[in-house]
Amino acid sequence: ALFDKSKDKEGLIDWPSFSNMAAAEPGIFESFVPMEPRAQPIYDELKATFVSGKTRPLEWRKEQLRGLQRLYIENQKDLQEALHGDLGGGSFRSLMENFAIAHVDHIIASLDEWAADELVTSSDPVDAAKGKWLLRYEPKGVVFLMGAWNFQLSLIMGPLMDIIAAGNCCVIKPSELAPHQAVVLERLIHKYLDPSAFRVVQGEIPETTALLKMPWAHIMYTGSTTVGKIVMSAAAKNLVPCTLELGGKSPVFVDKTADIKQAAERILVAKTTNCGQWCVTPDYILVEKAVEQQLVDELVKFASKRLGTPQDQKGDGSKYDYIQRIVNSRNAERLKRYIDGAGGKIVYGSKEEISVAEKFIPFTIISNPDTSSEVLTQEIFGPILPVIGVESLDSAIGMAREIDDTPLALYVYTQDDKVAEKVLTSITSGSVGVNTCNEQSLNPDAAFGGVGSSGFGAYHGRTGFREFSHKRTILYRTEKGHLFPDAIWPEANKVSDAALAAAGMSPAVGSE
Repeated sequence: ALFDKSKDKEGLIDWPSFSNMAAAEPGIFESFVPMEPRAQPIYDELKATFVSGKTRPLEWRKEQLRGLQRLYIENQKDLQEALHGDLGGGSFRSLMENFAIAHVDHIIASLDEWAADELVTSSDPVDAAKGKWLLRYEPKGVVFLMGAWNFQLSLIMGPLMDIIAAGNCCVIKPSELAPHQAVVLERLIHKYLDPSAFRVVQGEIPETTALLKMPWAHIMYTGSTTVGKIVMSAAAKNLVPCTLELGGKSPVFVDKTADIKQAAERILVAKTTNCGQWCVTPDYILVEKAVEQQLVDELVKFASKRLGTPQDQKGDGSKYDYIQRIVNSRNAERLKRYIDGAGGKIVYGSKEEISVAEKFIPFTIISNPDTSSEVLTQEIFGPILPVIGVESLDSAIGMAREIDDTPLALYVYTQDDKVAEKVLTSITSGSVGVNTCNEQSLNPDAAFGGVGSSGFGAYHGRTGFREFSHKRTILYRTEKGHLFPDAIWPEANKVSDAALAAAGMSPAVGSE
């Protein structure tokens, strides 16, 4: 009760100082108090900062963005070690976390243009005559940002850049499944950003549940569809808008005209990145039977050369290792179950080399698994690649629709533009890569988001700035004129036939 601000009736506690101490010593609140009594004071403090107008000036926003940039530049070693502690692997993997922050200069340089008022051109001359119409992008308030363990740094820093650019405050909840990165982020964000506007909180389900009860201006969540539904349900109680970046089973279509060798290489590089733990990674392949065996042979050949044996994939713990570990033993056990129950034929990989205790799943290619198996009914999110032969493009489209009709991503390998367009118009997805995988999600100027069960809302660059901004219409009225012309104003609460005619309305039958 001592740390519940509402119960400090006599004003015994210097709450601003206490909050500053909490920011300087991450975890001090967590040491004493559950989130339930803490959530409201944290929200109230950041809301007070927002109401003060502190976050509105563009120069303040730019300074916070520069702080994020310094955070990355000055702490590469700490960030790399934290990533290794959570997911293993070598130095190459940590380079991927720099993609998001690499674009901060572009955001800073573009912010004046993005935030400028837009003149609205009216198609109706009556509206145009009323005065000057503007669309203004204004900050929303205090945003709740929930991170994801697979790319903890990028999936916090990327949205956070957009949230800052839009002029908001933010409470950041890193994923507890990547604790090393969560702790480092808490320390560094409180050091490099204004703690009165940005606060990192740690916790698991109870803490997140308490935070979701707050009347946030916006919630940004990256993760599973199951948890996304929980987040949206909680947000609905306060009518909080959400951006949900979820997942699903992203299909790869390979037709007989495709460059099979190139397709195999690009699919495999994408699938093995971060050990398959990437929301837009290829989930399964649908390939025309005419080139099915050729594709399987090329996949196995390329995997053997680049990844080696399962023992090679385990690595030696050095900075040169490419393959990472699965995030925890629970997910490793899940993936083992998928492989054990898949059916079909394992053409690359080894069940015997799986080690749940070591969180190690060797990269596994399964040819024609059972259609009812979990590898074809559940999002894989790991280093398992099912390859299914199909008779035709139409049968491939039908199967993909049955598996997941609104995936986060969709990929097509073909040299026939008509084939590509047919797939694109037959299946809806968050994004699409034609003759590539994953790359479409990395452009900072291109919107990234899901659709249907893979989420909604989008961010990146200008799209993200607008996502976290309130779009406010403003009319600067001319001196002359009113809502209605004075010719149709009532007299003694009666509107005459002449007034109705002036308004373009025919007098009602039987009127006096």
